[in-house]
Amino acid sequence: MIDLTISKAEGKESVREYAYRILRENILNLTLLPGTAISEQEISDTLAISRTPVREAFIRLAQESLLEIRPQRGSYVSKIDTGQIAEFRFLRVTMEQAVVRLACRHFPDEFKEKLSDCLEKQCFCVKRRNYEQFFKLDNMMHDIIFTGCEKPHIWKIIQEANLNYIRARVIDLSFKQDEIEVLFSQHSDIVKAIMESDEKLGYATITKHVNKVISDVDELQRKYTELFK
Repeated sequence: MIDLTISKAEGKESVREYAYRILRENILNLTLLPGTAISEQEISDTLAISRTPVREAFIRLAQESLLEIRPQRGSYVSKIDTGQIAEFRFLRVTMEQAVVRLACRHFPDEFKEKLSDCLEKQCFCVKRRNYEQFFKLDNMMHDIIFTGCEKPHIWKIIQEANLNYIRARVIDLSFKQDEIEVLFSQHSDIVKAIMESDEKLGYATITKHVNKVISDVDELQRKYTELFK
């Protein structure tokens, strides 16, 4: 039986949505590595659900380019597309720079508190080497910044557009020993810039922060050739 990280269904989540969420989460957090062969039957058995919702989840994941369905050959977790990461860089850098500038000019006190709390929890994760939770808090921090600047829907668009970037970042964070400290240091500077209305520091740090994974991709691809296209 395939090894998946499985959680309970959320609220009124349908079986179809449940199958899709579990598979998507396991692909994005690299529990299911790029190139891994999976079948509807083994996922159905693992989740203890019928094959129909699993089949629908496979189709949806294929539409997101997270899964390759090859007729007569099987289904495979898609390898990371470095071309898409390079293209996505333009969107992410442009949006992050603009939003951090807005945050440095004005950021509501309630969101400053949320930002401080998020950074404190990240510090705890660094000490515990809890990479998975740190990655979630990383995304939460950016979400707080976009929401505090009244741009929450733009962050959602970015999240939906950067699935290859997300997986590359998980590799970067999980397989490089000092990576978590580097990212936390950058996060600290971003929060400092917002708290002190230091637009110059905020702009410089967010640019370096977002570009970091992009610049690391070539190194990652050389080390983990089997995970990339």
